[in-house]
Amino acid sequence: MISNHKLLIDKNCPMCNIYGCTFKKLNMVDQDTISPYQLVGQDLTATIDMHRAQNEVALHDTVTGTTIYGLDSMIELFSQGKSWIKKPLKFPFIYFPLKQLYKFITYNRKVIAGNKRSPVEDRICEPDFNYFYRTLFIFFTAIFTGLVLNNYTYQITDYFGFQTPWYVEYMICFGQVVWQGVMILLWSRKNSWDYLGNMSAVSTLGGILLLPILLLQQFIELHPFLYIGYFMLVVGVMLLEHIRRCGNMKLGYLPTVSWLSFRCVVLVIILTLFN
Repeated sequence: MISNHKLLIDKNCPMCNIYGCTFKKLNMVDQDTISPYQLVGQDLTATIDMHRAQNEVALHDTVTGTTIYGLDSMIELFSQGKSWIKKPLKFPFIYFPLKQLYKFITYNRKVIAGNKRSPVEDRICEPDFNYFYRTLFIFFTAIFTGLVLNNYTYQITDYFGFQTPWYVEYMICFGQVVWQGVMILLWSRKNSWDYLGNMSAVSTLGGILLLPILLLQQFIELHPFLYIGYFMLVVGVMLLEHIRRCGNMKLGYLPTVSWLSFRCVVLVIILTLFN
């Protein structure tokens, strides 16, 4: 168990709170280690790079006064000081991809969690916006969603006697990004990247929710109407989550109307071309 340390987390970030509680429950840190970024005193803010700590979680040693950040702090927590765990993780061929994964998550954590903006009275703990990692997030979520939908819709279209080419779902997923990107630029340019990140997170949520059915159908035969019914349920969950996130960004209902309109137009086109 790590003690005599302070791990700074964003008290308004669900992801940060989850892993903070997990560290406590697994007895990886003592009860005094987890400290909200917004509430730490001047004795710590004077020795910690508070701006860097917004992007990379800071682990501060209260005995030596040293601070490590980001992936290094996570490695320190997971290794618990054991060199046989720490040294392999520090090996460049392992450390570098882990570093990129960490940055991919940390620069997108606000859109992944989809929580409200921090209260103005709080010390702000928002990650810097990074074009590269946001674009990467949008790209990979579209690829993931297209892959899941390709496998899922096959079970439905095959029952009704028609098939769509493998690339159609990918075109739909990337087309959704372009469609909504144009819409949000016209509606609220300053929120465009945050909205596209949140929309991509909603799409990823939908893809994840479809996975149990895809796994289940490997073992038992499912009726196509079960696929349709479950798909509509997932779309309903995505719709509610899309509305919630738009509300958090104070964008109103127009993005949701546009989001639904795209889906309806695509459905009509597919039925016209391939049925």
